[in-house]
Amino acid sequence: MTNPSPSQSIEHPDHHLWRNGRLWWVAFTVHLPNWQKERIRLSLGTDDVEEARRRRDHLLSEYPRATGCQLSLRLDPPRRRRERQMWGHLSPAAPSVGGGCAA
Repeated sequence: MTNPSPSQSIEHPDHHLWRNGRLWWVAFTVHLPNWQKERIRLSLGTDDVEEARRRRDHLLSEYPRATGCQLSLRLDPPRRRRERQMWGHLSPAAPSVGGGCAA
C-alpha cells in the first residue's frame, strides 16, 4: 500500500494537526504486525502553524523509515465539513420535514 505525500492535501492543509494550548500536535495511525494498529500523538513543539505543517510533513515522511511501520493517512477534509459543502447547511429556522418522530 502506497501512501500519498502528506504535503499533497491542498483541500485540508492542517490534516493530522490540532492545537493544544499554544502548541501544535500531530496525530496519525500506524499499522503494526498481526493486524494491530496504534495511534501516535506527538507535540510538534511550535505555536506557528506554518512551522507545524513543515514538521508534520517531515515526521510523516520519516516515521515509516525509522520505525518500519506503515502509516494510515486520511488526507480528506473532515467528513462533517465535506457533507455540509455537498448538501448545503440548513439554517436553524428551516422548517422540519415530517413533523418529528411518530409515536
